[in-house]
Order: sequence, then structure tokens, then C-alpha cells
Amino acid sequence: MKKKSYDKEFKRQVVQMIQEEGKAVSQVAQELGLHDNTVYRWMAEMKQDGQHAFPGSGQLRPDDKAIRDMQKQIRDLQEENEILKKGDALLRQRPALIYTFIHDHRFQCRVAKLCAALDVSRSGYYKWTKRKESKREKRRKKLARRIRHIFLDSRRLYGSPKITKVLHKQGTQVSEKTVARIMKELGLKSRTIKKYKATTNSKHQLPVAENVLNRQFRPQAPNQTWVTDITYVATEEGWLYLASVMDLYSRKIVGFQMSERMTKALVIEALDRAYKQQQPSGEVLHHSDRGSQYASSDYQARLKVYKMKGSMSRKGNCYDNACIESFHSVIKKELIYLEKFKTRDQARKRIFEYITCFYNAKRIHSTIGYLTPNEYERMYRKEA
Repeated sequence: MKKKSYDKEFKRQVVQMIQEEGKAVSQVAQELGLHDNTVYRWMAEMKQDGQHAFPGSGQLRPDDKAIRDMQKQIRDLQEENEILKKGDALLRQRPALIYTFIHDHRFQCRVAKLCAALDVSRSGYYKWTKRKESKREKRRKKLARRIRHIFLDSRRLYGSPKITKVLHKQGTQVSEKTVARIMKELGLKSRTIKKYKATTNSKHQLPVAENVLNRQFRPQAPNQTWVTDITYVATEEGWLYLASVMDLYSRKIVGFQMSERMTKALVIEALDRAYKQQQPSGEVLHHSDRGSQYASSDYQARLKVYKMKGSMSRKGNCYDNACIESFHSVIKKELIYLEKFKTRDQARKRIFEYITCFYNAKRIHSTIGYLTPNEYERMYRKEA
């Protein structure tokens, strides 16, 4: 019988398989039809001088079927070992989980090899693929569809905490951890971005009001306390400035105005719109920062006309007006930084739609019990 011959690459593959995969020498020798001592000798040569090991080994002949078969065996063993490493945790589970694992990896490895390595039949696997879904699987798929719908309805802005709260409101009791896991499986990730840039200028000689609000951010009814501020929007035409007025009770934006200039006229128009829309009956506490636009005589005169009491943040203290600044941070993360506006008019339309149709009407807020501002205001009116 002709003595078998193995090339350098074959010997290296055998030794590396034993070293990296942790297989026993006797097992590998038996599977490849080799003597244990032969494999031990190869390992010793490789250990002594790995780079120049097996100097006398020749090249395989292309038509040497026996050698090609052995190389195929090595590839099969390596593939099986990889399968076993990935599926080890499933071997002790229910067959359905093993079939799921096979189904998920059917494009990386052959189904026949997966079934053999995980000790299940191919017929059983293919029968499983045609089975009817269990009630649990149907519930999970239904939940996944609802999570995707809520996520898309939020304009891809909600994370797992808010989606969980929406599901609870809809009567579905599910943990935030489960929602987060399903979102990860579906590849759903909030697309918000954080940036910051200061706007208003408080370095002026105009008179300023005391901080009457004093961080009392939870009034008992609508139109008791309004807060206001200015932010900026970048467009290809230049800056667009947004002045907003928020009712602290419902966190609703009751008035806003936009302009290419950050002037006192901008903030006065925002205040006018808020007053006309809300028609407050009693005195409103009006709080702003110390910006020159709000400290101007024209703006203060308008507050007197509307019988509003003025309040301003302390010098250099951003937390005194945190609620409206938080809104401007939100609109930037959820809209402005996610889009590129070619014109100011385009930005105006998108901001108007965001505030009126989404922020006030659809976006839930943790501060008001995960309701929308409009819902929270309606609840008060109904109870009153």
C-alpha cells in the first residue's frame, strides 16, 4: 500500500485546529485516519519552529483524491466546531429553539450540517418551518408591529421608555426591557442629535424684573404661568430665529413666531399670538431671561396691556428658565438638527407643522403623566 503524503499547509491546519478548537489529539487522528504519534510529531515540529516547520513537505497533487477528501474533512470539522460553539447554549433547550437557531444561521452554514451538529433531523427542521405559529409567537409579532408603528408615528424619535408608556396607555402591559429588546431586534433607534448655541444677549443697561417664578414650574391651572425664550435655526439662506411662549401647566406652546432677525418685534408678535389664542382671564405670570428683547420698553409695555406680571431669570442662571430651554433643545434634537433647510420658508413650514401637529398634539411628556399638552389641557377643562 502506497504511503500517504501530506503537504505543509495540511499539517499546519491540523495542528492549528487542535490548538485553537481544543479538540483531543486522539479524536482528530481518528477522524482523519492518522496515527496519534504522527499528529504529536507535527505538533512538536510546529512548536519548535512554527515559521519553518515541515521543511520537507511537498505540494499536493491536484488529482490526489485522498488528500482532497482529508482537507474536506478538516473543513467539515472546523465548520461543525463553529456551529457547536454558537449553538452550545441551545443544545439544552427545547427543539423549537434549536430550529430557530438553524433558521437564523441557514445562510452562513449548510442546513444539513447544522442539523447534524445540533443532533436534530432535517425533516424535523423543515416540518418546523411549515408549522403554525404558537399563541406566544403571534403575541410577540403583534407587539413588534405595534412597537414599530408607535416608533414611526413618533417620527422615529421615541426610545423604549416612551414607547412603553404609550403601550401602557393603550392597555398593553409590557416591561421596558422587553420593548428595548424588540426595538434592538427590529433595528429601531431614536435619531435625535444634541447641539447647543447661546442666543439672547443679557449684557445691556435696561431694567430687569425680579425672579418671581423662582423655579416654581408646576402651576395648578392653565394660563397661570407662561415662559418664553428665543432660539435659532440654520438654513442655507442664513439664520432663522424662533421665539416661543409655553404654558407651564400643560407644557403647551401657546404662541410662537419666526423671523430672520432677532428683534423685540419678534418676541412681541409671539406674545400677541399666545394672548389671542389663549385669552387668559386672570393675571398671568410671565417669565423670560434677561435678554434685551424682553427687557425692552415696548415689550414691557405689552405685558402691562395684557395685565401680566413680569419675572426674569437671575443673571447667568440658565436653570431659572429651564422648561422653555428644554423645549428648544427638544425641537432641535427632533427636527432642526435632523434636516437641512434650503430656505427660511422651508424651515418655517416644518417648524409650524412640528409644533402644532406633533409637539402639542401627539408628543407625550413625562412631566404631565405621559400625555400630550393638548390632552392635558383638555382634561383640566373637562374636570373644571
